[in-house]
Amino acid sequence: MKAKQLASAALVAGMMLSAAMTHAGELIYRPINPSFGGDPLVGNYLLNKAQAQDDNTDPNAPDFGRFSETDLFLQDLRANLVNDAIQDAVDGEAGRTSVIESSNLRVRIQSAGGGGFVMNILDRRTGEQTTVNFGQSSGQF
Repeated sequence: MKAKQLASAALVAGMMLSAAMTHAGELIYRPINPSFGGDPLVGNYLLNKAQAQDDNTDPNAPDFGRFSETDLFLQDLRANLVNDAIQDAVDGEAGRTSVIESSNLRVRIQSAGGGGFVMNILDRRTGEQTTVNFGQSSGQF
C-alpha cells in the first residue's frame, strides 16, 4: 500500500511541477480588416479577394460586349455632334439654332444669349416633347 501512496504522491508532485513550469501568454486580437482597425495596406488585397470570389452579376449592368466597333463609333459621333451644337449655342448670339435629327429623335438647340441655351427634344415614336433650359436665370432658386 505504501507503494501506491508513494506513486500517487509522485504523480501529484509531478503534476504540480509541470503546472508550475507551464505559463501562458496574453491572447491579443489583431484585426486584419482595415474597417475594424487592421492594417490599411491590406484593404486592396482583401477587396480583390472578395471580388474574385463574387460570382453574382448585376442584371441591370450594361453589356458592352454586344456593341460592335461601328456602334461605338456612331455613339461617339453622336456625342460629338451634340457637343458641337451645344458649344455653338453657348458661344453664339441669341436665336442661333442647331438641329440634330435621328430616326427616333429630333433635337433642337437654340442659343438664348449670355451663354445659355434651350434644348427641345422630340421623340418621334411617341410624340413626347421635352424642353430643357440651360444657363438662363429666372430669378428663382
